[in-house]
Amino acid sequence: MNTKTLFRIFLTTGFILWVLSWIGDSKGILPASTFGMILSVISTGMGIYFWLKSYKEKRGFYPNFFKIYRHLINEMKKNPFNGFFIMVRHLLKFYTLILVFSMVLVFIGFITIGQSEPVKTVQNYCENNAEINDITGKINHYGILRNVSSQWNSETGSSELSLVFVSENGVFNVYSKLEKENGEWKVNELELKDKNTGANTVYN
Repeated sequence: MNTKTLFRIFLTTGFILWVLSWIGDSKGILPASTFGMILSVISTGMGIYFWLKSYKEKRGFYPNFFKIYRHLINEMKKNPFNGFFIMVRHLLKFYTLILVFSMVLVFIGFITIGQSEPVKTVQNYCENNAEINDITGKINHYGILRNVSSQWNSETGSSELSLVFVSENGVFNVYSKLEKENGEWKVNELELKDKNTGANTVYN
């Protein structure tokens, strides 16, 4: 199997896995969706490797991305629709660029916002609240994707966030509002939704 075929297979597999993993994460298909994201990154990396190798074998040198970017901008200055035509001609490379960009954003979001104090506070609250544990059982895995809206400084702040986790008793969505006073975060309101039954429980 030649390198051109290999890079197409790996990149297409990476793209499909990434889309399915995003859907799986939002639906609480955990930890399978997390493993899918990891495999997607590996497959995409292998695809890029074989693409660069194929490019070198065909042309004798590696691509000059800055030169390609300048060519694209110049063509779009002549006619804005040229960008669309170039995208169609290089569809695999285009969605690979989008794929890598989204992976970088998810990684940055996970190690920053996803690991922020509000998120950790909510996770600790869920794991150590006896009433919640009676419903969920032991929490086994949290989803990678978190929706967080926060404003705070060293002493005060507020935050609203949502996340999903899988536990012994099923998959649950969490929606929470927090306040920061005197440098400490406190959960003011937490809504726990059972994705299997649709049952909602609110904790104040």
